[in-house]
Amino acid sequence: MSSVAFYTLGCKVNFYDTEAIWQLFKNEGYEQVDFEQTADVYLINTCTVTNTGDKKSRQIIRRAIRRNPEAIIAVTGCYAQTSPAEILDIPGVDLVIGNQDRERIIPYVKQISESRQPINAVRNIMKNRVFEEMDVPDFADRTRAFLKIQDGCNNFCTFCIIPWSRGLSRSRDPKSIITQAHQLVDAGYKEIVLTGIHTGGYGDDLDQYRLSDLLWDLDKVDGLERIRISSIEASQIDERMLEVLNKSSKMCRHLHIPLQAGDNTVLKRMRRKYTTEQFYDKMQLIRQAMPDVGITTDVIVGFPGETDEMFRNGYELMKAIQFSEMHVFPYSQRNGTPASRMVDQVDEDIKHARVHELIKLSEEMQLSYAQQFVGQVMDVIPEGSSKGVHGPGKVHGFSDNYLQMIFDGPDDLQGKLCRVKLTKAGVHECEGQLVRVMDEQPEVLV
Repeated sequence: MSSVAFYTLGCKVNFYDTEAIWQLFKNEGYEQVDFEQTADVYLINTCTVTNTGDKKSRQIIRRAIRRNPEAIIAVTGCYAQTSPAEILDIPGVDLVIGNQDRERIIPYVKQISESRQPINAVRNIMKNRVFEEMDVPDFADRTRAFLKIQDGCNNFCTFCIIPWSRGLSRSRDPKSIITQAHQLVDAGYKEIVLTGIHTGGYGDDLDQYRLSDLLWDLDKVDGLERIRISSIEASQIDERMLEVLNKSSKMCRHLHIPLQAGDNTVLKRMRRKYTTEQFYDKMQLIRQAMPDVGITTDVIVGFPGETDEMFRNGYELMKAIQFSEMHVFPYSQRNGTPASRMVDQVDEDIKHARVHELIKLSEEMQLSYAQQFVGQVMDVIPEGSSKGVHGPGKVHGFSDNYLQMIFDGPDDLQGKLCRVKLTKAGVHECEGQLVRVMDEQPEVLV
């Protein structure tokens, strides 16, 4: 039996894509082995969001070649899409395939095993208007299933290379999404996380069908308990979206809404399509529609031209909004983007001082958000045992509003819907007490 090993860099969408590619190999009778073992085929799914992503991708490719010089080395993902020639220059690489045509991976692997001639299968992704259909009926960890509904992005923010590696926004056919949602529920999943490169842009290229329509259709899927959106832009939360958040019992009380910067001058230079006032007002509307919602965000610190005053404006805005957590990144120059050519780059030391200040603020806001729920009973789907950090006999999982909960319970609670009382709030995790298990029927796996 032939074996395949995978290594995935980057975002949740890449992890989904790797799972989908594994299904193709599995259907051909391949066995999956650990990346550190000897395999017949190594597939590296690369990231190009930063220059470091490129460098890490090259290191992993070389590691696979050293592991087994006889193996077929296939490279896909965003770095493969933008720099195929650079990857093929690495001696030992056999196949470079970008973010499309991946259903042809198996035929290419067969061709290479016969001819040992390297193949560059990367095409111009900007011309692609069709979503690449790749199903993932089952995942390795069985608690939350990711469901990719969209690819690409039309935004062209000045700091971002992703439209060039993923192409323009393309939505998956609604029927195909609903079919896969049913498959995932049949496989025992209670929660589905909708994911994409620009998830909230779902439906931009469809006729009279938006993300809010899809959410209502998913709401009707029997056996599905929770629907989570991996990320959405503030501007994409319109009246119809607010109505879903308000009325659907399956929507998680958690939204990830990237702010990126809290100053209008910086937002304009980033080419973000909102002002701080619009963003703040939208957060208030969301909280009216869905009380107690946890709102997490991304922030880029030290964007070119960001002065102390601009940073302060951002700090005050974030404090006023009261996010439940912030992912804070120092701005890093990405070759090929307009921002990397801007002259007023911010000193690294200043960036790091600002990052630390925002991380401290994030932790204060996280604790303050969690404290509101002490004594309340929440729905938690355990993801597994809490690997010894907290002693034996403890499990961990996320509440619907994205609080990480640790509580006493047996391993077999994994994937079941549990009611858990929050007893102690913490920054990155909270302690809880199991009240009851909601579904005591045995889990059915396909």
